[in-house]
Amino acid sequence: MSEPGRMWLGYRPGGGRAWLDAAGCKVLILGSRARDIAALSALSAKESGFRPVVFDLGGSLARRLSGCFDAFDYHAFLYDAFRMEAPEHWHSQLAAAAYATSLDLSFDQEAVANAALQALASEGGMASPASVYDAIGGVDGFRAAYTDGLKGRVASLKLFDAVDDQPVARLLEGDAIVDFHSSPYPQAAELAACLLLAKLIASAHARGTPPPALLLVDGSRLFKWHARPMNSGRLLTELLEWGMVFFSSDQRQAIDARVLDACGVHICSSDAWHASSEGDGVLSGACVVQDMRSGQRTVFVPRRVVSKTSGYATSRPARSVPPRLTRMILDAVESYPLATRDSIVHYLAPEFLQADVDSELGSLISQECVVTELKDPGSGPRVFAYSLSEKGRQALSELNG
Repeated sequence: MSEPGRMWLGYRPGGGRAWLDAAGCKVLILGSRARDIAALSALSAKESGFRPVVFDLGGSLARRLSGCFDAFDYHAFLYDAFRMEAPEHWHSQLAAAAYATSLDLSFDQEAVANAALQALASEGGMASPASVYDAIGGVDGFRAAYTDGLKGRVASLKLFDAVDDQPVARLLEGDAIVDFHSSPYPQAAELAACLLLAKLIASAHARGTPPPALLLVDGSRLFKWHARPMNSGRLLTELLEWGMVFFSSDQRQAIDARVLDACGVHICSSDAWHASSEGDGVLSGACVVQDMRSGQRTVFVPRRVVSKTSGYATSRPARSVPPRLTRMILDAVESYPLATRDSIVHYLAPEFLQADVDSELGSLISQECVVTELKDPGSGPRVFAYSLSEKGRQALSELNG
C-alpha cells in the first residue's frame, strides 16, 4: 500500500520499494506502457489520499479499474459541462479555449469563438455546439473568412446529445473515472473532454476548493504538438495551475512541447527511456522516474495492478430547469403552428435533456401557458397541436425582456 503523500510505484532492482513524492507536481508518463503506468499511478494516488480524477479517452483504465473508482460515462456530465459556471464570462473564455484546443483553431477563430461564448454567457445560454453555431452568426467585427470557417468546423460536430444531468462538481470530490470510449468519433471525445476540463476548472475556481489530482490518459490527443502555436493555449495554461496533474501518452512526438517542459517528473517505460538522448540502458519491462526537481533518476519494476471492474455509477436527476429552456419551448410553440410534444422534444434534444424538455412542457401545459387546439394543416384531416395562451404570450414577453 502507498503512504499518505507518497505513491508506491514498485520495486527497485537492487531491493526495496520505489516511491514517488508527487504532491503538487506535474507528471508526464511516456512510452509503450504508458496506459499500464497510468493505471498504477491512479491506484497509487488513491491509496495516498490524492483523490484522483481520471479522464480516460480510450477506456482502457475504466475497463480495468472501474471497481476501484466511481466510473461514469462522459455523457452523464455533458449537459452540465455545457452550462456556464458563475462567473459566467470567466467560464465562457475557458469554453472558447476548449473549442480552440480540440478543433486546433487559429488565434482569429478562437477570438470569434470567445466573442460568441461571451454573448451566450450574457444571455444565460449553453456552450453546446448547436448554441455556439447560432451565436457565431451574431458576432460582428471579424472577417467573414474567420466566422464562416469556424461555423463550418462547429457545424461538423454532431451527436452531442446529453443523456443525464450529473453535476460536474461531483468530480471535485475525487476518486472518479470518466470514460470517453463510447464517443461516436475521436473528435467528439476530445471536445467533450476539453469542455469537461473547462467546467471542472471553472467549478474549482468558483468554489475555491482544493482540487483533486487529475490524470489525463492519452493526453496527447488533447494537447497536441504543433510546430508553432495555433492559439492562446489558455486551457493548458489554466490546467498547469492545477495542483497535481498526470499526463500519459505512448506517443512522445505527438504531445505538446509545453507539457514536456512543464512536467517536473517524467516516468518512462524502457522503450521511451532508450529513445531519449540521455537514456542509459535499463532492463526491458523496467521503468525510470526522472525527477527534474532534484536531478535524481530511479529505476523500478512496476508493481502488479489487479483489475477490478463494476458498472457505471448511479445517475442523479436534473437539478433545475434553466429559464432559457422555458423561453425556447414557448418560442417554438409560438413560431410553429403545428407544434406537437414529439416535435418540440426532438427540436430541442441537441441542447437539452429530453426528460427536461418533456417535464417543462408538461409544466407549461398544467400552468395553462400552452394549450392544445384542433388545427387545420391546409390539406388532410385536422390535427391537435399546441398554441400559446394569453398567459403564455405574457410569460414569453417577460422572458425575452
